[in-house]
Amino acid sequence: MKRLIAVTFINNLVSGGLTLAIPLLLLDRNVNLAEIGIVISIMPLVFLFVRLLFATIADQVGWAPFFTLLNWPATFISSALYFLANSISVFSIGKIVEGVKEASYWAVNRTAIFSLSPNKEEKEATRINAVIWLSTAAGTAAAGVGMAYVGFSSTLGIMIMASAILAIPAALLWNTGKRDSKPKISSAIALLDQRGRDRKFWLVALTLLFNSLATYPLITLLLPVFMDQQLGYDYVSIGLAFMLYNVVASIVTFSTLKKRPGVGRVVIQSLIGLFAAFLLANSGFYFPALFLALAVTHGLGIGFFESIIAKATKNRRTVSVDIGLLHIPTRLGEFASVLSAGFVAQSLGYLPVFAASGIFFTVFSVLSLYVLKQES
Repeated sequence: MKRLIAVTFINNLVSGGLTLAIPLLLLDRNVNLAEIGIVISIMPLVFLFVRLLFATIADQVGWAPFFTLLNWPATFISSALYFLANSISVFSIGKIVEGVKEASYWAVNRTAIFSLSPNKEEKEATRINAVIWLSTAAGTAAAGVGMAYVGFSSTLGIMIMASAILAIPAALLWNTGKRDSKPKISSAIALLDQRGRDRKFWLVALTLLFNSLATYPLITLLLPVFMDQQLGYDYVSIGLAFMLYNVVASIVTFSTLKKRPGVGRVVIQSLIGLFAAFLLANSGFYFPALFLALAVTHGLGIGFFESIIAKATKNRRTVSVDIGLLHIPTRLGEFASVLSAGFVAQSLGYLPVFAASGIFFTVFSVLSLYVLKQES
């Protein structure tokens, strides 16, 4: 697990830095919010199709080669493309390659966890998410401070160096999760046959969609731009705010590892999420407190997220494909929500999109509890 944790940390450090830096870089180059949304929306769509392709291959050849042959090279190339980008089209190509980077990691991440930690799947998957929060915190802090003191180019240069270092733990995983079989097209098509997945499987997929609608547009587009344009935060403040967000979420996630998700947690996280989301747009001086309240809700919610995925997929030979199929509605939702959120915020203001986030998170929380209460 230590090598997987190292890959996870570096991969998400870079992801956190790019997630914060790219919308702000585009804003600095006078690209409007709606156009930024279009660029960012490319990645989840690429992620959807590439992840499914990778998942069908992974369930035949094993998960380790994806970290070594795809994840770290795509991480390096996407960072380099952003470093060199001088037009919207190059940024868009960067998002395509970043989609491949994320797909190659998430297509096999939970498969690797389930393989390396039998009988502890939910706990270890939740623990890995806490590592993701921490590494994302480090990446956003580095990006914020870097943009303020050394500029965008040097900050992206740091991300390129981190991407190169990723090659080391990725290479060390090479022989851990390999299979001797070669991928076959007929086998891949059979793996994607949806007839083996029941109604409960697709209920989990729907539940995951609401979690994504609650978080993805906020983190990847709306909140960085809101802090910059509406609150007048400088890059250091934005970077440190996102660092604290991820640290708080990580601490909350770690604190829930020994506790089973239940009704009490659903009530608490839903009420906090609704309160913070509805007040966020007009919060002014109180914005940091509400922003960190959202971090608390997302830290509380990740246990539900991982538990329902594990319930739907563990002990199946086709774990990678199953998880990929579960995320089809999520990726489509991310594409549509980021694409539309920029236009909505630009024309109607931030209140409708922030409020919708709180409502979506409440729906996710309630549905997750319902799924977990169902008999296997």
